[in-house]
Amino acid sequence: MEDRIRKAQRQMRKATADMMSGWLNQLLESMYNDPVLGELWSAMRMENQSMAYTGIDTYRVLGLDKSSSDAEVKKRYRELVVKLHPDTAEVKGTEFLFQLVTAAYRQISKERGW
Repeated sequence: MEDRIRKAQRQMRKATADMMSGWLNQLLESMYNDPVLGELWSAMRMENQSMAYTGIDTYRVLGLDKSSSDAEVKKRYRELVVKLHPDTAEVKGTEFLFQLVTAAYRQISKERGW
């Protein structure tokens, strides 16, 4: 009986992961067509462009306020990198979000003079 339960749990985890991966891929595909995110993507590819040009709030990307301390910003960035990095993420398709978070952190670093 326990083997059946474990097998069912594995199947549920796989089905859930597949469903989340599919949902994330759909979300990312719809994001590619968004004009604001398109501008952001262009800015991320061009190192000399700032995210301010895109109209994106870099602190909001990280889920923080502008009043957040340096330590809070760095801690949140590390948390997001672990969750979204293509090698450590539990779902596929996080590359774009990982790049978005990295670009936001770079811009905050420039603003704060790190």
